[in-house]
Amino acid sequence: MYGSYLGVDGLVLFLTFLLLLTLLLVGIPIAVSIGVTTAAIMFLVGGLDMLVMLPSRMYAISGSFTLLAVPFFILAANLMNAGATTDAIYKVANLLVGRTRGGLGQVNVVGSMIFSGMSGSAVADAAGLGRIEIREMIKRGYKPGFAAAITASSAPIGAIIPPSVPFVVFGSMAGVSVSALFLAGILPGLLMGAVLMVSVAYFARVQNLPVSENRPPFRECVSTIFYATPAIIMPVLVVGSIITGIATPTEAATIASIYALIVGIYFYRGMQWRDLPKVFWESARQTAQLTFIVAAANAFGWVLIQQQVPRELVSWALALSDTPWLILLIINLVLLFFGMFVEGLALIIIAGPMLLPMTQAIGMDPVHFGVMFVLNILIGLVTPPVGIILFVVAEISKVSVWTVVRENWLYLIALMLTLIIVTYVPAVSLFLPRLFGF
Repeated sequence: MYGSYLGVDGLVLFLTFLLLLTLLLVGIPIAVSIGVTTAAIMFLVGGLDMLVMLPSRMYAISGSFTLLAVPFFILAANLMNAGATTDAIYKVANLLVGRTRGGLGQVNVVGSMIFSGMSGSAVADAAGLGRIEIREMIKRGYKPGFAAAITASSAPIGAIIPPSVPFVVFGSMAGVSVSALFLAGILPGLLMGAVLMVSVAYFARVQNLPVSENRPPFRECVSTIFYATPAIIMPVLVVGSIITGIATPTEAATIASIYALIVGIYFYRGMQWRDLPKVFWESARQTAQLTFIVAAANAFGWVLIQQQVPRELVSWALALSDTPWLILLIINLVLLFFGMFVEGLALIIIAGPMLLPMTQAIGMDPVHFGVMFVLNILIGLVTPPVGIILFVVAEISKVSVWTVVRENWLYLIALMLTLIIVTYVPAVSLFLPRLFGF
């Protein structure tokens, strides 16, 4: 039916990408920018006959069962932030690594690693746990810029250690097992944390950062661990139910929401039943915003596939070089560049169908590619000009975005180092999925 639409002139594609970039740079919302660009390219290459496909292509991915996990993970994160669960995470992280020079920077990283097993969202980490971390660091004598920078750089761990909203979207788009992706994200997430902790230790010596208090009494340690136990159980509950086959990712997300609700109200008592309408409304707003972006991006990606853009890119890349490491380097540079301007989930759906065939042509496992891809877009969250986490932590710490960027350089290098290792050492991503039979 659409054979006449194939082989569209390269100039048309260039102009549509230019339109998309222009709309983003002038501040048009990402979903609207993608939708307008998609409508333009549909009309240019197929006229009204193709333009009428826009609503159906936007709706197609919105009904995905796998993507039903996303609103429940968003709800779980909001319930934890409202229910004082994040405070428990901070306290146990402080108990573990807080008594060193620059210890609250280490607490920041470890707290993100623990919280990552609950929320699936880097932004939720920065906005929830990050608010507590930045407040405590400034109170103990840390510079606001430093506190904001380490909070921004550690927050992406929240979306690489399972559960992970970007992995759910990538798995749905690429037809890759979300459970395998969740397992594949564990070691890279721990690696991110380790590299960031080394960076904090370096800064602690160079800048003579404050030393935290001495070890608390044994009874206080036991009390802190008991207080945090319900929060720490949640990652085991979510990931364990998926790995053992007891629940699908969507069902596990539902379990996480119910668990966060019960713990927040009855154990931590940081939330009451009358607070729920506000939490539900915020979760619904975030879900609608995200779904609109995903739907528009899905339509845009469908148009690119119809025009055989992925096949042309594969041919171009293999003509440029047949060396796998060089192709992967090019892919990473492209993703890092566009990640500076395009929202991460939209980039997954737009670029995923184009780049997946290219990586398969050089023998790359789709699960390995998924981890590399997601890590790229998470780095984009902490790079200017539109890195959303930068704006979140700047608002919390009351400093300018450029102050955060200036303080963030070493941590950004650490994240890039992690990306290089994940890209060129497949075992970091594939060891656990293969161990569990994926």
